[in-house]
Amino acid sequence: MIGLPIAIYLAPLYSGHFGISLGIIGAALIGTRLLDLITDPLIGIISDQWRPSIGRRRVWLMIGTLTLMSGIFMLFRPAGDVNALYFIFAVSLAYFGLTTLRLPHIAWAGELSPDYHVRTRITSTLQFFSTIGLLASAVIPALMAGQVEGDVSSLEVMRTIGLVILFLIPITTTLVFFTVPEPDVPPVKSGFNIRDSLMLLAKNGPFVRLSIVILISTLGEAFRQSTTVFFARDVVGHENIGQVYFFYFIAGLITIPFWAWLGKKMEKHRAFAVALFIVAATNAGMLVLSYGQTFEFMLLFTLKGTCFGGILLLPYSMIADTVDIDTANSQDRQQGLFYSVEAMIQKLGFALGAGLPLIVLGWIGYDAAGETNTESLFALSVIYSLVPAVLVFVASVVIWNYSLTAAKQQELRDLIDRKAQAQQA
Repeated sequence: MIGLPIAIYLAPLYSGHFGISLGIIGAALIGTRLLDLITDPLIGIISDQWRPSIGRRRVWLMIGTLTLMSGIFMLFRPAGDVNALYFIFAVSLAYFGLTTLRLPHIAWAGELSPDYHVRTRITSTLQFFSTIGLLASAVIPALMAGQVEGDVSSLEVMRTIGLVILFLIPITTTLVFFTVPEPDVPPVKSGFNIRDSLMLLAKNGPFVRLSIVILISTLGEAFRQSTTVFFARDVVGHENIGQVYFFYFIAGLITIPFWAWLGKKMEKHRAFAVALFIVAATNAGMLVLSYGQTFEFMLLFTLKGTCFGGILLLPYSMIADTVDIDTANSQDRQQGLFYSVEAMIQKLGFALGAGLPLIVLGWIGYDAAGETNTESLFALSVIYSLVPAVLVFVASVVIWNYSLTAAKQQELRDLIDRKAQAQQA
């Protein structure tokens, strides 16, 4: 429920309502997300190494909840003297809170089972509820638009979604805190060396390839997300973006079991490549749309939505498999480190993908309140459609011959078990 409003409504709100330039917003988004290059691995390592009695992942639910709620309150419900400095601080606090809550949570999911296919079931369950949250953040603006005459402002949408998020965060984190068990973990190793751990990551071939694919595909998708409101309104003429995303996430929710099944049928990486290829094709199709083709826009957008679950749940399950390579070498379980580096890479892609299009649009003089200039609209179409299509297609090609299959992962698990038995003996 947090990511979609930030991607869709943040720029129209702070630019259109508070008068902050698109260039400043784009640069601020890049700058604040680059801070995650420090905070992500830091939180990941601490959550791996710190072993409080209540649980090394569970403790972060409390820390992350308080931090995230503070950031959401400022970012989604701005008040007072809202300027560029306010925006930078609010978005930085929200992103840091999301890191402290989400990273240990995902690492926790990655260590619940050692089984190749059960991990896909776990990540598909996680993605199912994540998509429900996304669907809710799309439904709220659509309901608001249906209850009032005229357009609903980005400020009203963000305030309402922010209020719902602030109500739900303590409820959902409390449920996890008291109901989800934490697996036993190896004792803390004396003389932990971050350099050695990062070297193991760099030598982990499947992890490196998966990271490259996630960076490229995330960059492409962020290009599209950050300009969706502008493209739908000015190029296609579709005003109710909440309605568009409602069908998008309904399609994504319905097809989550399909991608889990396809990952089992033809290996996770091949299913991931298929999802990326379909996304690239639908992005390319957006380039030929013209004003008034709202139905065609909805159709392509919904088709792309069917791949939404696949491009999220499959990589998370694959990361858990790459951790086994590290565990076989180090006899440690550093899910926090692996997922933090992956989150760092993903956030870098989102930062560049969210910031660069806005900077380019600001440079060419695009009017965020509503553009009619033909050249500016063509530039917007290229940014929204062609650039993401090329990037995502390249990602699908790179991941096709991924090496860590189900059979090789089982060999790793057998090796880990033998080493553990030898240690005990």
